[in-house]
Amino acid sequence: MWGDSGSLERWMERESRNLNAGLVTAKKSLAALLREDRPACRTRDGGEWPMDRDVLQRLSESTEAGEAETVRLPIALHFASDLEDACYVSDEVAAAVLRRAERFGPAFPFREGRMVLPASLGVDLVSRYKGAIQQVFL
Repeated sequence: MWGDSGSLERWMERESRNLNAGLVTAKKSLAALLREDRPACRTRDGGEWPMDRDVLQRLSESTEAGEAETVRLPIALHFASDLEDACYVSDEVAAAVLRRAERFGPAFPFREGRMVLPASLGVDLVSRYKGAIQQVFL
């Protein structure tokens, strides 16, 4: 099995699919989610990805004009294997809303297409934002 050509690649591809099976594929705007009785999105594998209404309201209070319609949730927080003890947000609008919600001030600026955060802060944000932030493993 492991000796045939491409077996390792097929195994890695299958593991990657399993790892990210719960990722939301069709994100919704913050404004649309706030209009729902039970705010949620669908995952790649067909499951429900619920979001806490209080968290959505807190994010909404941190938006500027038009951002509630523009920002798509859940915010993807990327944990890449090539980053040592860091993660990042690549959506500039989402990063701006999160920056205001967390009162980061000048810390963690958005540059070169990402807002880089310490991995420990990223894990904390995922736990506190109850569905509005999703971990993506690369």
